[in-house]
Amino acid sequence: MKVKSLMQQYWDKIGADPKANWHIAHIDDDEAFFASGKKDIQKIFNGKLDTLSSGSLVLDIGCGRGRLARALAELRTDVRVVGVDVAPSMIQSAILSNAHIKNASFCVGDGDSLAIFPDEVFDCAYSYIVFQHLPRHVVGQYISEAARVLKPGGKLIFQVQQRDEPMMIDPVWNDFRTIRYYTNEQAVALAQPPLSATKIRGKGHDLFIECQKNS
Repeated sequence: MKVKSLMQQYWDKIGADPKANWHIAHIDDDEAFFASGKKDIQKIFNGKLDTLSSGSLVLDIGCGRGRLARALAELRTDVRVVGVDVAPSMIQSAILSNAHIKNASFCVGDGDSLAIFPDEVFDCAYSYIVFQHLPRHVVGQYISEAARVLKPGGKLIFQVQQRDEPMMIDPVWNDFRTIRYYTNEQAVALAQPPLSATKIRGKGHDLFIECQKNS
């Protein structure tokens, strides 16, 4: 069975779990769960949400129940956010929970690409607490796909968990929960042409790599 099929099964089961919020963000209460997205979206953008131009189309890779997409859509009502996730149950929940958010939409992806989107349509893309759970080759595929769907000059921000020393042994390929850690150098190396890493910030749980697509 392909990696993406197992990924979909794993996260679809979590999305259908009444305790899905806890699995995603360690918060049970629905209101608090979605409210927590505003702090995290500011963290992702380093407190600079105003750098998004009005009318921007933004992609949330691994959106889950739409916690971050809702936060961004509420804080920047002049941009449109599209969330994609491998788990149909997550997307179903995101659509139902965020039906009142008119500038956010959600769709199911295939687990290792962004093939549902055409080339060069997004102004910005981000991913938070997603890549740390995925086999490294899948992360590479997602980042390559993010580069494809970004417009020239578009920005990608992604987070991984950081350690100073490389992992000696990775979790087995079909373990989608255990953390895969990256050194700063390994994380920066994920940004392959046409992406260039423009900034690295944070450490530990939140190492952020900011990239720009070459024009």
